[in-house]
Amino acid sequence: MPERKRKVDKRDFDGIAEHVLDTFHKRKTARKDKEEHWDDIDRQVGMKPSVEFKKTPDGRIDTDKQWMAEVELPLQAQALEVHNADIRRLMFGDGRWYAAHSEVTDEYLRNVDFSALIAGDENEVPSKINQDNADKLVEGFLNDCFRQYDHIGHWDRINAESVRYGMGVGRARLQEKNVYIHEAKGTRKERVKTPVIVPGSIRNVYLDDPMPSMQSATVFGPSHIAEEWFKLEDIQTAAKKGSPNPDDPDGGWMPANVRQLEADKNGFVQVLEMEGDLVAPRKTVRDLKIPGVIVTVAKGSTSGGKVSRAVIRLRFRKKPYSSYILAPYHFESATDIYPTGPLEKGRPIQMMATDALNRLLDSAMLKNAPPIGWDRTDSYFAAEGGPNIVPYAKWGTTDPVQVYDEIGGDPAALASALSLGVSLYGDLVGVLPARVGAQTVSHTTAFAKDAEIQRGASRTVDYVNATGRDGLTRWLYMAYDMARDEMKGEMSVYSESYGGFINLTKDALPENVVFEWFGASGPTEEREKQQSRLAALQLALQMDQISIQLGNQPTIDIKSAIEQVLREGKWTDVDAITSFEELPTGDQAAPDVPGAIEGDAGTISTALQGLAFGNR
Repeated sequence: MPERKRKVDKRDFDGIAEHVLDTFHKRKTARKDKEEHWDDIDRQVGMKPSVEFKKTPDGRIDTDKQWMAEVELPLQAQALEVHNADIRRLMFGDGRWYAAHSEVTDEYLRNVDFSALIAGDENEVPSKINQDNADKLVEGFLNDCFRQYDHIGHWDRINAESVRYGMGVGRARLQEKNVYIHEAKGTRKERVKTPVIVPGSIRNVYLDDPMPSMQSATVFGPSHIAEEWFKLEDIQTAAKKGSPNPDDPDGGWMPANVRQLEADKNGFVQVLEMEGDLVAPRKTVRDLKIPGVIVTVAKGSTSGGKVSRAVIRLRFRKKPYSSYILAPYHFESATDIYPTGPLEKGRPIQMMATDALNRLLDSAMLKNAPPIGWDRTDSYFAAEGGPNIVPYAKWGTTDPVQVYDEIGGDPAALASALSLGVSLYGDLVGVLPARVGAQTVSHTTAFAKDAEIQRGASRTVDYVNATGRDGLTRWLYMAYDMARDEMKGEMSVYSESYGGFINLTKDALPENVVFEWFGASGPTEEREKQQSRLAALQLALQMDQISIQLGNQPTIDIKSAIEQVLREGKWTDVDAITSFEELPTGDQAAPDVPGAIEGDAGTISTALQGLAFGNR
């Protein structure tokens, strides 16, 4: 019997809305304990002391406990600062932090006129394109995209979320930007789209289970849900101006569904956006499977006993990959959906150390100003309401005053507990004294200090390596693909490699590119690459000398080699410091060997060998 089929109608959209809402509530309930921990971490990082111990059952502050200390230690706040600073340094360094490796085909080489790409004639760049030139074009183009906004600052926010909650979240977006194009006929303004990584918060994102069932034959992509609250008026305006076309990245709006929404008393509606592979349940026929979809569901107030909810937008992803870029810190099991971060591990010790500090302050206060007792039948004390405890006070009585200083506890023991808590926190989270700039104890050599810092930052290095090779590298692929796809006409970008501007078109950018992230080791990579090139050039010159002695023409162009070395050393105006003249012929040529030069054949190669290996 043939399978029953029916078209997508209102029942399906109602089913999709219910499915998204049910999934959201299940995921929110499942991570309830996690969110309670996150709330406490937010309080600790904000250094807001907890006053729950002072409250009465009805929620008011007990007047008898108002004197007690309310201090929150800055351990969590300092750990977040230190980790984030180290992550930025390790992830991006001070220079080139990634490399592009392009697929240079014969067709690409035939179609690209490299000499026409260079703006101006004083940059001393090659006139023919090769593999290295193509890689530099890609890097210059991508770096220009990153300069359009605070790219590293956005990653700082993502990494801060990872340190704080265990998971950093970013989303790849195309954002419009005004650019000014200068032409012979004047200056015109255009709005162009540039790829941007938008930092989000895991507190507003509900992740799908990342681990497919081992018994499942069909694997669907993860469908994450983002929650936000918007003014209903803003959504109505966007729906009116937006396109209903689901294939348009900015479209997919359903104005009729938006009109049936009812806002809450403050004018807001809850908006849930699910992105990924969607399976919408059906009652009478096979479930509806929609791969690569972004569906937006809005939930408003209750009216007439019904909840106002509807699918207000549905669009298909233009690219096959998800816009989510996740940066997990540390998974603790194969079934974990949410990983843990350093601050989550340090939360209970922060609580212990803070409690010890507050008890220490309370004990010191009781020791400094202990309770006192007096004879209530004494007429003088009765008239004064008790003894006036101030320096040089004069009491008109001979009755003694009892001081109860023994109830203040043992401040020394509490101070020891506080010190233990601070030490335990540093060991657990990795924020050792040397990592925050303190002098090392018992050894002051630079090597010993560096070794101690590295021991404290080892887990941070592991996170940076994992994120750099996964999330950050995937973002490089996505950013290049999105930017190249949106490129129209010609654009001028600045290239650090050439120290000048390059006029690029889409044809000048290779379609297939592999990206390699190396983070803070970028300058080291560059030095090793330069030394390797100089060593190879030195060996080639030695071989070229042998070839010349055998009667062959010189192979190495010394002039071009010198220009290339200067260019890699960031010299942009090579003509200003070089002067090449043709060597005279005659006595300079060796007998029967055209082009050979008398003298020590290894002089040049020996000098280059010193350049290549002298600075190691």
